Amino acid sequence: MPTTLLDIGDTRLALPEFLVLDASIVLELAADPAQPHPHHILAVNFLNRLRQFARQGVVKPILPLLAFEECYFKLCWRFLDPLSKSAKLPWKFYYKKNPAVIHDIHPILSQFYQALLAFPIEITEPEDTAVYPKGREPLLATRIGDFISRFAVLPKDATILSEAERLGVYTVATLDSDWSRADGFTVIAPR
Repeated sequence: MPTTLLDIGDTRLALPEFLVLDASIVLELAADPAQPHPHHILAVNFLNRLRQFARQGVVKPILPLLAFEECYFKLCWRFLDPLSKSAKLPWKFYYKKNPAVIHDIHPILSQFYQALLAFPIEITEPEDTAVYPKGREPLLATRIGDFISRFAVLPKDATILSEAERLGVYTVATLDSDWSRADGFTVIAPR
């Protein structure tokens, strides 16, 4: 079954009961004002609409743990990159030489996490998708490889889509155009 593509900017779009979110869209809650995403306004408008439905209990937004980790990673990079440029070092080397800088990042990460909880967005844990497969259901590790090949997506995207499938949620929201190849899913994204 081909991918169903829905426009994230369509305010008449009916939202499903469960919706898996990608890091690309969730990061817009903590957008870098100096470098906004090209679809920042669309994403923020969508997230504001989603927040209303989530708070009413009509829609349950789900953020897989891997996407949550990606958000934290990108927030760390955003904080460390300017410091590393001043030190004329790649940011990872800057961090390795100055590990205490992570203490300066922690409040940013905590504030982001609290924003997710207040949204509310549920962050799934590994045990949420660790149900042993019955019958013909493939293991997540197998499905990830299948999705990389079938959808021509990178491993993180394949993992998030595999987790969505395991949760029985086939509607996802993203700013990533690669997800338009996720056959069998409904993808809410910019057009």
